[in-house]
Amino acid sequence: MANLDRIVNVQISLNTTAIKEQSFSDLLVLGAHTLSVNRVLVVTQADELIELGMSAADPLYMAVRDSFKQIPTLNRMYVGRQQVDEAAITVTAAAEAAYSVTLTWRDAQGAVQTATAVYTGLAADTPAAIATGLVGAINATAAPVTATATAAVVSIDADVAGAAFGLSVAGNLTINAATSTETPTEALTECRAENGDWYGVVLASRAEADILDAAEWVEANQKLQFVGSADPGIIDAALSTDLASKLKAKNYFRTACWYHALAASEWLESAVAANRFTFYPGAETWANVKLAGITADNLREGQAQAAFNKNANTFEPFRNFAITQGGKVAAGEWIDVIRFRDWLAEQIKIAVASALINVKGQLGKVPYTDGGIQIVTNAMRGVLDLGVARGGIAPEEVDEDGRKIPSYTVSAPLSANVPFNDKANRILRDVSFTARLAGAIHAVEIKGNLTYEL
Repeated sequence: MANLDRIVNVQISLNTTAIKEQSFSDLLVLGAHTLSVNRVLVVTQADELIELGMSAADPLYMAVRDSFKQIPTLNRMYVGRQQVDEAAITVTAAAEAAYSVTLTWRDAQGAVQTATAVYTGLAADTPAAIATGLVGAINATAAPVTATATAAVVSIDADVAGAAFGLSVAGNLTINAATSTETPTEALTECRAENGDWYGVVLASRAEADILDAAEWVEANQKLQFVGSADPGIIDAALSTDLASKLKAKNYFRTACWYHALAASEWLESAVAANRFTFYPGAETWANVKLAGITADNLREGQAQAAFNKNANTFEPFRNFAITQGGKVAAGEWIDVIRFRDWLAEQIKIAVASALINVKGQLGKVPYTDGGIQIVTNAMRGVLDLGVARGGIAPEEVDEDGRKIPSYTVSAPLSANVPFNDKANRILRDVSFTARLAGAIHAVEIKGNLTYEL
């Protein structure tokens, strides 16, 4: 039988390539833990950490907890892991019940291995006796760790320093808060290599050295760090050696510092980030935000101004409500402007790349003609229009003389004016845009007069 292609030949191309986008609404909390051998764990509620055995007093749990308290809040959070070489488990009560510790590790080929150690409590057992029984059960597994007991605490050490192991517990057991000698820079680098879908960074650590170390990393890696500190120097105008002053002196555009007297037990910065990340970039401001489950700091005006002069932010009570104040990064720019800029750059990059890859029509390329250049600028305009719709770029307005002020302008060369060498190398240069930021109103000044006649 003859092939119908002889009469009608149909060729349908698929211009459907989608480019993966960077999220600007996902938050990673970094801390030392042994809940997983992976560097990044995704949770949808704080109780998942408790169910895995983490203590409610662990700073990592408290940071995640305060994020999920907010209304609205994120539907998921990333938990980053700093390497732990020694973990501890506490037997919280003695009972005639099963006490189990599940250990995970990677073998020489990188595959995850699992073993469960179980000890069943006896009527005469004390917490210390149960701890001793668990040690024997753990050391009898193939896990590359060594367990020892001190009273009711079971210590578990990795046999090889730097080798990751995970723990989960069941029964009357709690995993103690862990410590790590790994720097935030080292840990964040490993987290990003495994899963870099997050944008915001919050540390479980309150150590100044860790915060400054992470500030360097986010500045170089296009992330945004949120910091909370109870450093009293932040609200003291006479001091310049506090954390906020140090961040300001380094001119960090990707770290925002929040003063909070209860920073040891509340993660204000995690709470506000989780709330604000529910809005599209450009649609939010980081001032005048109400937070759930966070204690407001009743500052004197001079203390608040001292913090603002150091580009630090606050959460303060006003009459019968409390809201955030400031909304800036350490370098003095607004947090929402930094986030919107990052989003806009990513979207333009994706839109133009998609236009070059998913070529429409009869041509298999974007030609170096006026029409081809317009394909590029149209892709940019589409993103800028979305920026207007999202609230980051001001809409078209008019001045006092009725003249239209555009939201943005786009400039590109005519094909005839492009240098020969650029055409030969197939590089389009001198494409630019200028857009008007929509900004936000944080405060209002109103003046009025009362009179008997107008």
